[in-house]
Amino acid sequence: MKRPHIASWVVLGVTFVAALGISSRIPYLPPDDFTYLSLVNQFPGILGFIRGYLNEMKDGRIATAASLWLVYSNSIWLWRICNAVVITLFCFLACKIACLIAREKQPRWMPQVFVCASLAIINSCAVALPVFTISFSVHYLWACTAGLLALYYPVKEAVCPEENKARVLPYCLTAASVYACLAQEQVAAVVIAFLLITTISRHRVIASSRHRVIASSRHRVIASSRHRGEPLFLYIQTALSFIAFLLNLALGLRRDRPYRMTNDGSQGHLEIMPALNVLRFQEYSVGGSRVFRVLQWLAYNYMVYAKYVLILLWVLLLLRFARKKQRVYAVLCALFAVTAMLSVFLPAFVDVGLFSEGPSFIVQWTQDPLISSSLSVVHVIVLIWWLFAIGVTPVLLLKALKGEPTRYAAPLLYLAGGACACLMAATNGMYFMMGRTFFVTAILLVMIVASLIPSSIKKRKHMLIAVCVLALFTAAQLRESFTSLIVLINDLINFKV
Repeated sequence: MKRPHIASWVVLGVTFVAALGISSRIPYLPPDDFTYLSLVNQFPGILGFIRGYLNEMKDGRIATAASLWLVYSNSIWLWRICNAVVITLFCFLACKIACLIAREKQPRWMPQVFVCASLAIINSCAVALPVFTISFSVHYLWACTAGLLALYYPVKEAVCPEENKARVLPYCLTAASVYACLAQEQVAAVVIAFLLITTISRHRVIASSRHRVIASSRHRVIASSRHRGEPLFLYIQTALSFIAFLLNLALGLRRDRPYRMTNDGSQGHLEIMPALNVLRFQEYSVGGSRVFRVLQWLAYNYMVYAKYVLILLWVLLLLRFARKKQRVYAVLCALFAVTAMLSVFLPAFVDVGLFSEGPSFIVQWTQDPLISSSLSVVHVIVLIWWLFAIGVTPVLLLKALKGEPTRYAAPLLYLAGGACACLMAATNGMYFMMGRTFFVTAILLVMIVASLIPSSIKKRKHMLIAVCVLALFTAAQLRESFTSLIVLINDLINFKV
């Protein structure tokens, strides 16, 4: 009984040490870090900084602004320690929620190791920048961790309400929910969606239970009293989070933000320069053309930033369909997985014509996206194939998980990830934001796979094979993107205006 508990602490301890070791090597990087350092000097105090941040950045991320003030008004070591703690907490919560969805009361090693290792099988641009850089980590990792913290007890209430014994802690974690809804739009949308679904579902269950009690004359006394299982914390959390979400949206409607960069690499006296001409954001007013570009962007992001997670997802679904002897669905999953694996060696398999020189790891600011008239036949075929694979996957999840606890949770997570990607793809700056905006979507995909592992891989020898596959994917991902990430960081450090 104690061994899984000890194993969990060992995994989390190793995660903290590794996170602290990497974070301790991160310096201040232009332009964002120096921009926020400049704001700290120009607008003293937390309230002044928040006001200056909202005026400069034109978004509604109040909670993120408060965290940025805390980080940039103190030593860089405060961020390094806090970030290592947040990474560890993120891995712990992702493991717990994935096991809750899978209804695993005694979590085994594999889902936990997978969640912790997922930071290495997601493309480095989608995970390294929002996890191991100062400003991006506060915008994405910290907000995502707050969202997981906020959703732990609501998910527990939805999956196993009889085990939701903590009476005071769920009320305290309402603060994490409000923080998440005021921190980042993608995280806020996921939190609100799941809170609303859980609240409505639990309310209907409780209401039907009350009607059954009233219908029985023997239990009229019970009906007159307050329902014992009513999750009051869920109603309070949903109401406060929804108000915070609306405030975030209201403040974020101002989308005419000029992207600014600094002209000095030293700390302290910094001047904020006007928007650079190289960051010319294009307004795509033509509906059809814009929709086409969004589809290009979605297909590119899924296959470049989360390719290996999708391969694992399709393989797990393949195992289920093969077990149920549903050959058509099994062949479809096999085709998706094989094509994705071939794309490792044949880059043309992910070329959807998004950039003038084909898909590349770093989004070049001076490159304009292609329009449909300039695409080749190969571009169109590849684009249609990946859109088909991405669109059919939630249907495959429903078919494969029929009769299992994760049947509806997994497609909901998948659709939530797609909604998060669309939320950023719909903005005018989607081509300039690189992979960090895909972080939330990639993590939701990871949680789907982690929740499917316990019921898919049960034998010890199969777990060892899965670990080897995970290590192989990690090596392949680092081979693909590590060098480009180093080049990107070096360019940022040596950036001159």
